[in-house]
Amino acid sequence: MNSETHITEQLAAYALNMLDADEASQVEAHLLTCAACQQELQAYQEVTGLLTLALPTVTPATDLKAQLIQEIGESKAAKQTAVSTPKPRPKFSWRNWFQKRPLWQPALVLVLILLLISNFQLRQRLDEAETPANFGTVILSGTELSARATGIIIISDDGEHGTLVVQNLPQLPESETYQLWLIKDGQRTNGGLFNVDEDGYRSLWVGAPEPLGSYQNFGVTIEPAAGSPGPTGDKVLGN
Repeated sequence: MNSETHITEQLAAYALNMLDADEASQVEAHLLTCAACQQELQAYQEVTGLLTLALPTVTPATDLKAQLIQEIGESKAAKQTAVSTPKPRPKFSWRNWFQKRPLWQPALVLVLILLLISNFQLRQRLDEAETPANFGTVILSGTELSARATGIIIISDDGEHGTLVVQNLPQLPESETYQLWLIKDGQRTNGGLFNVDEDGYRSLWVGAPEPLGSYQNFGVTIEPAAGSPGPTGDKVLGN
């Protein structure tokens, strides 16, 4: 998952209902298929839900009702008697908006800071998800008996265990099996038994008495169905 496919830049504005119709539609379409952004939006909405709690309590003046009624009456009278040229709608300005709403400033600043922090944390999680694990790999090639066969051993970051994946090996009869050998200082250790499906494919979890990364070589031979204490059959894969 690439962080560039997410809409983290727009989630904060969407949670505050600050996007236009087209931008909001794009965000909503993305949210339908992205669980990560859905979770982040939920966190934003929880923060914005606290906005009203951050506002101070204000007691209205005792004569406020009378003032409002007087102003409404004067406004109606002015509309009925005055003829004026329509003025262009003033351009929206965040500075003017904040100046007209001093009570909201502390709460909005807090919300925006929290949204930025949450956005940064989501980017960190996405970046970590995009960082590949430090796996080691060992490539196995086929011998003359199985020239098309290939294999790979993927060793875990700590080197303790891994997974063998093979392809294009011929299926064996029930009386035979493939056996993986882990080779260290000339000593061969059983790494597991397996057969392949009709497409010649198989994956096998590999465990070992010592860390898998400490073995120098690996090989696969054909052995009796129960396996062998040491290689006895033809070698089909090796590094």
